[in-house]
Amino acid sequence: MSSLRVVNFSGPDSPELLAQAWRLRHRVFREGLGWDVASVDLLEFDGFDRKAWHCAALQGGRMVGYWRALPTTEPYLLERDFPMLLGDRPAPHAPDVWEISRFVICPDVANRRDVGKVLVQAIGAFGVARAANRLIAVVEPAFGRFVRLCGLPVTEETAPIHVGQGHKGDIHAVIIALDVPAYATSPSSRTTAGADPRAA
Repeated sequence: MSSLRVVNFSGPDSPELLAQAWRLRHRVFREGLGWDVASVDLLEFDGFDRKAWHCAALQGGRMVGYWRALPTTEPYLLERDFPMLLGDRPAPHAPDVWEISRFVICPDVANRRDVGKVLVQAIGAFGVARAANRLIAVVEPAFGRFVRLCGLPVTEETAPIHVGQGHKGDIHAVIIALDVPAYATSPSSRTTAGADPRAA
């Protein structure tokens, strides 16, 4: 089995990688899960991709996993699409708070747990390298548990709220968050020591 390689890129600089990510996102989110996301020609993309920082796991040249990071100083997913999760709290807007979104693993890859762990560790490394204070994400509760099993000590900041429908029925979501300074000094971060996700 080919080894996993993590690459980091910006959309304008790597259109071929971004197209692979869009195809994978369509396959999982639109076709597999039935989420109400826009797709064109089997590509799932949105207006956030242009200013996002993208991370992909490649195996033998094939993209098998992906996530993106959005600065909260610009419009982002939680603020636009899921404000109901915030309640009375204002949406974060700070240079040291980033949103992680569109985390996806190829459904037919044999080593899904390995891919997940590599991508989750890359999220931790990203937060540390960017000197972030917090990383946040909107996820289904089961996915938050998966992230913790993969080694990232995220916490749930909200109770689950119904946000839509998919192929499997009702979709409930929570906000999860990573305290990056605490993570950076914890044993959990040692596996990503020295990793700089700003370098492709």
